[in-house]
Amino acid sequence: MNPTIVRVLTRLGAGGPPIHAVLLTRELSKLGYSSTLVTGSRDQQDGDMSYLLRKDDRVHSIPEMSRSVSPWQDLRALIALYRFLRRVRPSIVHTHTAKAGVLGRIAARLAGVPVVVHTFHGNVLNHYFSPPANFAVRMIERALAYVTDGICVLAPQQAHEIADCGIAPRDKIHIVPLGMDLTRLSEIASLLNLARATRSGGRITVGWLGRCVAIKDIPLMLAVVKETLRRTDNVRFVVAGDGPEVPAVRALADELGPERFEFLGWRKDVDSVLAGCDVLMQTSRNEGTPVALIQGMAAGRPFVSTAAGGVVDMVSGPLRREQDGCRWFDNAILVEADPAAFAAAFCALTENPGEIVAMGQCAAAFANATYSLPTMLQSLDALYSALLDKKSVSVPPVEAAHL
Repeated sequence: MNPTIVRVLTRLGAGGPPIHAVLLTRELSKLGYSSTLVTGSRDQQDGDMSYLLRKDDRVHSIPEMSRSVSPWQDLRALIALYRFLRRVRPSIVHTHTAKAGVLGRIAARLAGVPVVVHTFHGNVLNHYFSPPANFAVRMIERALAYVTDGICVLAPQQAHEIADCGIAPRDKIHIVPLGMDLTRLSEIASLLNLARATRSGGRITVGWLGRCVAIKDIPLMLAVVKETLRRTDNVRFVVAGDGPEVPAVRALADELGPERFEFLGWRKDVDSVLAGCDVLMQTSRNEGTPVALIQGMAAGRPFVSTAAGGVVDMVSGPLRREQDGCRWFDNAILVEADPAAFAAAFCALTENPGEIVAMGQCAAAFANATYSLPTMLQSLDALYSALLDKKSVSVPPVEAAHL
C-alpha cells in the first residue's frame, strides 16, 4: 500500500499557497503517494483560484473551514476534519496556512495520524495583529509545534525567524524552497522581452501582483505610485489583484488614468500581465516566498521590494551598490519601506534600460536554478520518508527514478 497523504489548505483563495498545495497534491500522486487535498470555503473578498484544479485531482471539501475566525464554525470544521481523517487513516497530514495549521494538526493528532507536517508559507507572528494578539498567536504556534513532527519553511530567513521566536527548535525546521514548473515562462521569456522592446515612448511599466490586504502595505504601494509619478513621466504602474483594500487602489487608478496607473483586477492570465511589465514591485510588511516574484523572474523580470521575510533570500549575487535607501543586486533591488526609496530605484532604472535587461537575465537564471519542481519533490519525499521511519510506519519506498 502506498503512503497516504492528506494535505489541508484553508481555502482556494488568492495567493501562493493554493498554487503550492495543488501542485504538491498532483505531483506527489505521480510519484506513488496516494494524495488528497482537503480545502474549505473562500471568504467573499477572496480571489477564486479553484481554476487550478483538474477533474482528476483528489479534493475533499469541508465548507465549514474558512479564513474567518468563528468559534462555532471552526469547531464544526475540526469535527469534520477529524471524521474525514478517521475514515481515510492517512500516514501523513501536511497542513498549509495558519487556520488549516491549527485545525488540521489538532484533528490529525486526535485521529491518531502517525506523521504531522506543517508549512509556513509566511507567518502571522509579526505585523498582522496587536502586540497582545501576537503574543497569543506565538503561544498557540509553540503548542502546536509540540504535536508537529516536521515544520517546513520556504527560505532560510523564515527558519531563523521561527526559531528566534521560540516556535520550534531548529532541528525540527526544514527548509524546502518552493518548486514550480517554470518551463513555459522560460520558453516565452524571449517573447516577453520582444513585447517589451517593441513598446514605444521610452517608458517602463512597473507591475504589482497580489492580494490587496493589509500585510501587503497597500498605502505604501499607493504612496510609491504618487511619489514616482511626481518625479518622472517615464514610469507607468499596473496592479493586478483583489481583496478588501481594492477600493483605495481603484480610486487612485481612476484619478490618475490608465496611461499612468492601471488597475486590472484579479487576473488568471499572469503571462499577459508579465508581458506588459518591465519590472515587478512588492511593498509587503511580511512575506514567505512570493510566487508572483518567482514567476516574474522566470519571465526575465527583475523586482524592487521591501526586505520582507523570505524576499531577502530571493536576491542573487553580491551587493553591487547601495544608495538612496536602495540595495542593488544582480537580479533585484531591496529598498527601505519608504516611497522615496522606491521612486529612486525606478527613476534610476528609467535612465539605464539596459540594466533592466541584464538584471532580468540574472533573474531568469536564478529562478530556474532555485525554484526547481524536481528538487522540491525530492526534498519532501526525503522528509516524509525520514519522519515515517522515525515513527516506524512501514510504507514501500517511492522510486527515485520517477523524480
